[in-house]
Amino acid sequence: MRYAEGKTMSMCHRPQSLALGVLMLCLAACGQQSSDTIAPDLILVNAHVVTMDAADSIAQAIAVRGDRITAVGTEQMIRPLAGPQTELIDVGGNTVTPGLIDTHNHFAWGALGKTSPLNIEYPAVTSIEDIKEQVRLAAANLKSGEWIIGSRWDAGKLLEQRDLTAADLDDVSPDNPVWLLHTSAHYGVANTKALELAGIDAGTPDPNGGVIARDDEGNPSGILADQAMALVADITPPVSVEDFVRAVSERVGFLNAEGITTIKDPEIDQRHWDAYKTINENGDLSVRVFALWRVPDTMAEARELLQHIRPIMNRGGDAVDLISGGIKIYIDGSGTARTAWMYDDWNENFTDVDEGNTGLTYLETDLLLAQIRLFHDAGVHIGTHAIGDRAIDFTLDSYDRVLTDKPTMSLRHSIIHCNLPTAHAMDLMVKLQRDYDAAYPEVQPAFLWWIGDVYAGNFGAERSRQVLPLRTFQERGIKWAGSSDFDVSPYAPRYALWAASAREAMLGTYGENPWGTDESISVHDTLRAYTINAARQVFLEQKVGSIEEGKLADIVVWDRDLYSIPVSELKEVKPVLTLMNGEVVYRASN
Repeated sequence: MRYAEGKTMSMCHRPQSLALGVLMLCLAACGQQSSDTIAPDLILVNAHVVTMDAADSIAQAIAVRGDRITAVGTEQMIRPLAGPQTELIDVGGNTVTPGLIDTHNHFAWGALGKTSPLNIEYPAVTSIEDIKEQVRLAAANLKSGEWIIGSRWDAGKLLEQRDLTAADLDDVSPDNPVWLLHTSAHYGVANTKALELAGIDAGTPDPNGGVIARDDEGNPSGILADQAMALVADITPPVSVEDFVRAVSERVGFLNAEGITTIKDPEIDQRHWDAYKTINENGDLSVRVFALWRVPDTMAEARELLQHIRPIMNRGGDAVDLISGGIKIYIDGSGTARTAWMYDDWNENFTDVDEGNTGLTYLETDLLLAQIRLFHDAGVHIGTHAIGDRAIDFTLDSYDRVLTDKPTMSLRHSIIHCNLPTAHAMDLMVKLQRDYDAAYPEVQPAFLWWIGDVYAGNFGAERSRQVLPLRTFQERGIKWAGSSDFDVSPYAPRYALWAASAREAMLGTYGENPWGTDESISVHDTLRAYTINAARQVFLEQKVGSIEEGKLADIVVWDRDLYSIPVSELKEVKPVLTLMNGEVVYRASN
């Protein structure tokens, strides 16, 4: 298995701590061992080990042999276990945690996007003119008619503070079709050439669950949201299994460099599954992958998918590295596009009202409920995308109905994103978690920062204070899992550790803290959401998610003590050593 090299960094945060040292000790220096004792391969000492076990224990040392943690305890207990070939690492009093688990990471698509030569993500671009220049340069190197495709632009981070339009792109690419996906992945912009190829004009109706944005004269502006994106996306050049294999293989080490050892990829099709299988068989998959299959739009197609995935469902079995774990259903759109399903009208610019716009549902609600029932009755784990308050209520009400009609323990159905839960929704989370081990929010704290300015502007002054009520979750005993939604926001969990505590938007367009701090939580609470809580959502809590004897050795050593630094430093912390299955998958270069 490959591991990623990082920049040289010190293990020590406090001046009095020892520098990172790797010492090969002789048996005599470690104390006497019986002849039948098998020495560990690795021992970490002088550590602040946050075990995340049931007792929330803190330890000082860990021993690892093969793929397992063999001992956890005090330094006096663990150090004498070393043998002549044991690698002993003094971590200088810094924090050691379980490997981090990202429960919502579109890594296959995100890795592919990172291979694009078109960089239109902030801060590489800060204006529409910057994006136009990138497109112009791309067009200059292509033949007429060849596609220009990019992603991750964000109007909220641009000087002009507006969305791109077809007219913007026509100026620099009149002869090449252009499709640029927004960072939210819930809308994008096409130029006129792409709109023409897709057959979109003033007479084209909005598809169910989608929006074709129009100018004052009713002509398409170039913006396509949610289900309308497929009108253009479906005619872009196809992506092959080999494309995903190459992209994921090249980028997976960067996950390890941020302390990630497991991801839940929440929207796969057969290409992604085949790619992950190939990479795993090649020995290059240095994270565990728990996959959710995207449910198509009709009941007939949903039933076909169920029959297709039944033979390869391996959740809760012996598989630990690549798991076909469940399915994903979309209820609504996004907060950035103002298409999430709400009870009240969306806001604009924090205080204005987008009158008459309460968002949308991807499908008719009867069909959505039928799909949830189909997969629940088949015993399949369900992740449901729900951002708006009305969408979240619908999701929880649906879970309550199907669980009442067919009580089934521990399917752990989730509410993906769960940005604006009502009191009713949280009441149902408490009930369903208690009674059925189901209804777990899988949320993205970094949204508050990375897309926080646009998000706050759209949720408005009053609702923003209620977005991602993490402290309320804690106070009510609602278990939740952490995630990034890469490539909507960066996958590095350090941003989530910071954002969940600081609750600051990136640019401060509507003030530094439009979210307020009433719902701020501690770094420990967020780490729990990224470790043992997240392990439950990939059905691996008996194997990973905490540092305990007998569990798989997924471990991260950090470059400082996460519990003694200012909150502002949390987004700067970095791993210096990441283990998965006891193997080093990332080591800082010294």
